[in-house]
Amino acid sequence: MQSFDPTEAEEITIRLAESVSQDSILVLTLGPDLLDELEGLEKTKKIFDLIIIDCTASGFIFPCDLLVQASSAAKNLLSVPGFLVFIKQDRAFAFVKETAAGNLSFQRFDSLSAIYDFSSNIAKQIQQAMGQNIEIHKDSTDLAEQILMMTIPVLTSFGIKLKAGMDGSRRRNTVLAAIDNYTPVSAIAARLLPLLTLEQLLDELRGLEKTGAIYSIFPKIPYLVQQFRNTRAFRLKDYMLEAKLLTKEQHDELIYTMQNSKGAQRLSLGALCVSKGWISARALEIALQDQAFFGQKSEREKMKLGVKADPDSRLQSLVGNLATTDPAGVLQNLSNNRCNGVLFVEYKDLTFRAAFEAGRLTYAQAGKIKGNKAIVEFVSVWKEGVFVFMERSVPSGLAQDECRVTTPLDKLLLDSALAADKIEAVWKTLAKGGQSLLEKLPDTENTLKRTDLLDPQENYPLSSDEVADMQTVWSACEGISTIDEIIKSRGLTTNQGAAAISRLLYFKLARVPGFDLQGSLAKFRNLIADISTKIGLEKSETLLRISLRESQGYSAISRVLLIGSGVEIGADMAAAKAAALPVSNVVKALEDWQVKYIEHLRHELDKNELREIVYRIHK
Repeated sequence: MQSFDPTEAEEITIRLAESVSQDSILVLTLGPDLLDELEGLEKTKKIFDLIIIDCTASGFIFPCDLLVQASSAAKNLLSVPGFLVFIKQDRAFAFVKETAAGNLSFQRFDSLSAIYDFSSNIAKQIQQAMGQNIEIHKDSTDLAEQILMMTIPVLTSFGIKLKAGMDGSRRRNTVLAAIDNYTPVSAIAARLLPLLTLEQLLDELRGLEKTGAIYSIFPKIPYLVQQFRNTRAFRLKDYMLEAKLLTKEQHDELIYTMQNSKGAQRLSLGALCVSKGWISARALEIALQDQAFFGQKSEREKMKLGVKADPDSRLQSLVGNLATTDPAGVLQNLSNNRCNGVLFVEYKDLTFRAAFEAGRLTYAQAGKIKGNKAIVEFVSVWKEGVFVFMERSVPSGLAQDECRVTTPLDKLLLDSALAADKIEAVWKTLAKGGQSLLEKLPDTENTLKRTDLLDPQENYPLSSDEVADMQTVWSACEGISTIDEIIKSRGLTTNQGAAAISRLLYFKLARVPGFDLQGSLAKFRNLIADISTKIGLEKSETLLRISLRESQGYSAISRVLLIGSGVEIGADMAAAKAAALPVSNVVKALEDWQVKYIEHLRHELDKNELREIVYRIHK
């Protein structure tokens, strides 16, 4: 066994101790005292890795001043990198401290599962800190997971010494022994499965990364996900900075060197990094592979990446975008090539997963839809998304009886084509298709309780399940959610939802609302702007508040209508949705508010002048 001098041994001890230090996490609740709490924390001079602002009770309803002051506090309270996260039940946003100088970036997460794409570690910390208040699902993070599984850990010179000495814990020594600079994480996980779980392996890799024993791998995952999803090409410099393979100071030094080098002596950025000993030639090779593969700007063809470690451990992936191929083609390609593994497809907060065994579909899931229906939903509806296929075992969450595919692929593709035609026929009857709003009408004749309903198109008796679908959609048609949102939230396939909507419209149990909320808001805003130039902002705001109180009192809808700074009015549709208030009610309340406002203006302006302003805006 190789011996170490005292200096090297001390360095290893320090790094290992740092790698197991606990992160500092704080949870605060959004409320009137939040800024005072942050100010008090600043005085303590304590630094946090993660500060969570719990908005589950109030939602994202607060003045912009709060964001400005919270971001200012983040510069003093956060470590590097540190996160100040505002979170509620379905979405979040965060300020991230990027540098010691206090530079912040802003990250928006349209779903909580998107936090995993940015940082699985932060997502887990939020879940643990919030407990039952927040549930972050990992369902839509498969692209990030698969890129991580494709990643090849590479030992640094320090890591090579650490591996030779084997002075770490037994678990760490086991992981070090498995890292050979050519084997991807998935193959290492498979090899160590009897000894370590995947989670334990990833924890050890994080520790090795933190001590500098392997080149950085985790920071590059969200960057590669973002670039690949947006089909953006990227420069090696940007990749290396995002992946933490290169510091800003090192980058500036390289640029200076390159600018002052001439002729044959001038090296590329990557070669200079290797020559200075900042990265190894193998680490540079992997960086260039990542740039070539994930930085494809507009590939017309699907691409395969084969990374060969040894005869017993091989990773093979199929990665692409549905914008350049169709779902049926992806499934048929995997089936015809008798593939074994799992297909993951992501689009926004939607996820589709399908398992193949020797080319035969065995399991499938699309959100809440499982089994045969999931395949039909994927092929008939999905038009966008990024997909990854990997040769790996079926995840436990997918390998369930309700997710089992029992119908041959050819038959499912025929069913999908028929479903797509039916969906398109219904969407053509609606001005905005799946983005249309629907408002339910009273079921005065108890139509939804009848057992003898006939399908209006094909004249066959509707089954109890089909009537139940109608009842499900009808109960959700409050004029606020789009048809797509209703179908998704109720766990129906798009084909089921479209059929139910077609029947509801036929039996006059629902209608497309005959109002325009945005148009009504725009006219009211224009009226307020014109009036405010004549009577002043302060008086106009006073009259707005008085007229709102007189027209709506203290009803639930009064909390939906808002007055901002500069007498900007608005409608909080999230609050309306939470209170189950139809959009038609909001529009009616907005009109009543406007009428009261005009009544008060008769005491402030000449009636002819007021009439002219109102006529000009509403003509």
